[in-house]
Amino acid sequence: MFRTINTLLSIRTSTTVNMLMYYIQKLPLIGKLIKETAYANLKLKKTVSVIAFLLTLLWGFMTRLAYVGMLVFLPVVSLGAELTEEQTLRQFVHILAMISLVVACVSSVTVLEPKREKYVAVKLMRLSPTRYMKASLGYRYVTFLIYLVPALLLFGTRMGATVTQAVLLAALITLWRIVAEYAHLKLFEKTGMVLIKHTAIVWSVIALGYAAAYVPLLFNWAPPTETVLLSWPAGLLIAAGGLWAAVKLARYSRYREAVDAATKRDDPLLNLGKMMSDAEKKSVRVKDSDYKVEQEQQNKLESKKGYAYLNALFFIRHHSLIRGPVNKRLAVIGAVGVAGVILVLLFREQVERLGWGVKGIFPILALVMYFMAVGEKICRTMFYNCDLSLLRYSYYRNAAYEHFRIRFGKILGMNLTIAAALGASLTAVAASAGGEWLGSDLLLLWVCIVSLSVFFTVHHLCMYYMFQPYSTELNVKNPLYYLVNMAVSSACGVSLVLRVPSSRLTVVIFTVTVIYLLLAFVLVRRYGHRTFRVK
Repeated sequence: MFRTINTLLSIRTSTTVNMLMYYIQKLPLIGKLIKETAYANLKLKKTVSVIAFLLTLLWGFMTRLAYVGMLVFLPVVSLGAELTEEQTLRQFVHILAMISLVVACVSSVTVLEPKREKYVAVKLMRLSPTRYMKASLGYRYVTFLIYLVPALLLFGTRMGATVTQAVLLAALITLWRIVAEYAHLKLFEKTGMVLIKHTAIVWSVIALGYAAAYVPLLFNWAPPTETVLLSWPAGLLIAAGGLWAAVKLARYSRYREAVDAATKRDDPLLNLGKMMSDAEKKSVRVKDSDYKVEQEQQNKLESKKGYAYLNALFFIRHHSLIRGPVNKRLAVIGAVGVAGVILVLLFREQVERLGWGVKGIFPILALVMYFMAVGEKICRTMFYNCDLSLLRYSYYRNAAYEHFRIRFGKILGMNLTIAAALGASLTAVAASAGGEWLGSDLLLLWVCIVSLSVFFTVHHLCMYYMFQPYSTELNVKNPLYYLVNMAVSSACGVSLVLRVPSSRLTVVIFTVTVIYLLLAFVLVRRYGHRTFRVK
C-alpha cells in the first residue's frame, strides 16, 4: 500500500516538476536560465520535487479554505446580516451539507473519475488496478479530512460552532463521501452506468443542490439541517456507514472493470490525449447540416473579402454551436426573470422589510456576467474547427490582430444581446418590487452590465490569443491561463463581500474595462503573431 502511494506521489510530483520547468522556460528573462538539459539534471529535479510536493500540500489546504470560505462562509456573512448566531450556524451547516453531502457526492468521485494519472499508472506503468485504486482512495480521503479540518475550524468557529462540532462535521463529510464512492462503484457493477459521465443528471443535481443551499438564506429561513446532522443518531449512522463502506472498498476485488471504464484505453501506444479530449471535441463538433449556406447568407458573404469573409463563413457554418450557448443563456435569463417577478410579487412584504432595491443587485452582477457571457466555449469552437488547421501557416499567425478584431466584434454582439436580456429581466424584477426603482441607480445598472459584457468579451479573446491554452487534443495545459482566470473569478466573488457603493462599483468596472480593452488590442497587435500558435 505505502509503496503504491509512493509511486503515485512520484508520478504527480514529476508531472508537476516538468510542467513548472516547461512554463518557467516560457517566461521572459528568467526563462533563459532553464536549459533543455535541466530535464536530465537529477539533482536539480530532486530539489524542485521537494518544492513541488510542498506546494501541492499547501495547495490542498488553500483550496479547502477557498471552498469553505467563498461558497459557504461569505454568502452567510454577506446575506445573513440580520440572522442570530444560532441561525447563522444553521445556515452555514445547511449550505455546507447541500454542497458537500449532496452535490459533491454525485459530481465528484475518485473511483470512476477519468484521469490522466490513472491511465499512466495502470495502462502504461502496469500497476495493479486493485492496488492503485486502494492506494488512491486511501490517500484521497485521509488528505481530504486533513485539509478540511483547518477550514472548518477557521470558518465554523466564527459561525458559532465549537471546535468539537467543526471536527465532527469534517469527519462526517469525509465518511459520507466514502459511502458515495462505494455507491457509485456498486451502481457501475450492477448496471454498468458511470454516473458522473451523465452530464444531464450531474448538472441537474448541481443546479437543484445549489438552489436548495442558497434559497433559504435569501428568505432568512434557517433549515434544521445542523440539528439533524450533528445529532448523535445521525452521527453514529453516518460513521457506521462510512466505516462499513471503507471496509468494503478495501476488500473490493473488481477494480479492473472500473479502471477500464474510466480510461477506455487498453493499448498504451494509442494517443493518450484522445481519451481525455473525446468529450471536449464532441461538444465543439459541427453538424453536417450546418454546412448548408442559405441564399440570403450567401449574399452577405459576397460583400466580404479576406479574413472578414473567412470569419463570416465560419460563424454561418457553425451557427448551431455558436448560437446554442447564447440561446440557452437567454432562455435561462428569461425564466429566472419571470420567476423573480412572481416571487417578488408574492413576497412583497418581506422584500420591503429587507429594504431590497436596485442597489441590491450590483454585488452579484460581476459573478452573474462571468457565467452568462459567452467566449470560452466559442474560443474552443474556433480553435477546433478553424484555427487548429490554419495556425500551421505563418501568414495566418501573422494576421492574428486582424482576425482578433473581427471576432471581437462578433462575440461582443452576442454578449451585448445577453446583457440586454439580463438588464431587462433585472429591471422588471426591480419594477415589480415597487419603490423608487426608476432613477440613476437603474442607469448605473445598465452601464455596469454593458461594461461587464465588453470586459468578458475581450477577456476570453485576449486569453485565447495571448496564451492559446488549447493543445491539439483540446486539453488546457497553460497554468498562466488558469491563474489569470482564477484572479478574474475571485475578483467577481469578492464583489459580493465588499459591498462597494453602486456608483463607485460602476466607475471601477467601466474604467477597468476600458483599460483592459486598450491593453488587449495593443498586446495582440504586438505579440499575437508569436503567442497565437498550435501547441
